[in-house]
Amino acid sequence: MLKKYHDTFYEGNFYHIFNRGINNETIFKTDRNYHFFFQRWHKYVATFLDVYAYCLMPDHFHFFVKVKENALVTYSFTKPQRFGKAIHEENINTILEYQFMLLFRSYAHAFNKENNRTGSLFQKSFKRIRVDNNRYFLAVIQYIHNNPIHHHYTNSFEKWQYSSYNAILSTQPTQIKRAEILEWFGSKDEFIEFHLENIKYEKIKQYVIE
Repeated sequence: MLKKYHDTFYEGNFYHIFNRGINNETIFKTDRNYHFFFQRWHKYVATFLDVYAYCLMPDHFHFFVKVKENALVTYSFTKPQRFGKAIHEENINTILEYQFMLLFRSYAHAFNKENNRTGSLFQKSFKRIRVDNNRYFLAVIQYIHNNPIHHHYTNSFEKWQYSSYNAILSTQPTQIKRAEILEWFGSKDEFIEFHLENIKYEKIKQYVIE
């Protein structure tokens, strides 16, 4: 049975989001690329999503997010009309698909210009799975932070600078939902210990995207 990778977005629901470069091409080559992607993320989708974990790697990325409860109301204030359609005809799934399209298009345009490249950069349809059982929240976060080891980009997920792991442990300001995450784990020490445990892929296979 094939996995369903394009679950519908609903307000108040959690999702594991994934995308990669077309034909597994590199999408992040420099520090500037990673930082620019976050700038585009904040411009196009951060208004609608709370972020609980992320990891960006050279050819793909993962995010664990929650669609905000008032996402549609927020959109009504910022984009009252699109393509001649009144806001009441919109739904949050349509809006987020459109905003992600803008994110990928904007990032790809800048990346292509910088690298003397043309054509699509990302896979056409980004993947997402609704995580509808909070027993698996901790495992999904651990899986995302361990992904650079899984793909042999590093042998230490703590040192991978393009994930949310250290932002969650830090005391510096962050848009990651740090307090809520640490409450889930129980404490910073338990957060660290949980990440050092072996990942039980079989347990969370329905929420894993590669």
